[in-house]
Amino acid sequence: MNTEIIHVWNEMNDRLTNFVNGKVKDSELTKDIVQDVFLKVFSKSDTLKHKEKLVSWIYQITRNEIINHFRNVNFYNPSVAIQEDEINDRKLTSELAKCVRPVIDSLPQKYKEALILSDIENIPQKEIAERLNISYSGLKSRVQRAREMLKSTCEQCCDISTDVYGDILDYKPKGYSKKFNTDDNCNQSCD
Repeated sequence: MNTEIIHVWNEMNDRLTNFVNGKVKDSELTKDIVQDVFLKVFSKSDTLKHKEKLVSWIYQITRNEIINHFRNVNFYNPSVAIQEDEINDRKLTSELAKCVRPVIDSLPQKYKEALILSDIENIPQKEIAERLNISYSGLKSRVQRAREMLKSTCEQCCDISTDVYGDILDYKPKGYSKKFNTDDNCNQSCD
C-alpha cells in the first residue's frame, strides 16, 4: 500500500499544492500544509478501508488540514473571519462545470429546461410548474429525472469522487465514453 500511496502522491502533488495555495494564498504555508497532509496520509494509510477511494481520502484530509489552519488563525486572531464557502473547492467545481454544461444541453428539451430553471437559475419549483403549465409533482419528477440522467451521463464521461455531503472531491475524465464519442462535447470539454 505504501508504494501505491507514494505513486498516487507523486501524481497529484502539484494539483494538491495548487488546491491548498488557492485557499491559503501563501506559498510557504501551502508547503507546510501539504507536508502535514503527506505525513497523515502515509502514517494513517492502514486505516483506509476502501483502497479505491485513496484520492478522495487524500483530498478530505487536505480539506480538514486547511479548515484546521483557518480555525487556528481564527482562534488566535478573531478579526480574521473565515467563511465555510472559502474552504470549498471552487476551482474543481468550475472545471467540472465546463464538462457538465454540454451534457445538460444534450438532455431532452423538457428535462433540460426543468433542470436549468430549477438548479442553475434557482427558480422555485412551484413557480416553474406554473410557468411550464404542469403540476408541481410533475415538475418535481421531471427535475429529479433530469438530475438522474445528468448524473448517469456524467458518470459515463468521468470518474467523480464525492464526500458524504455530495461535494466533489475529485474527478478524472474517462478515456472512452459509451454514450459520447471523441467528437462529442463531453470528451472535448473534460480533456
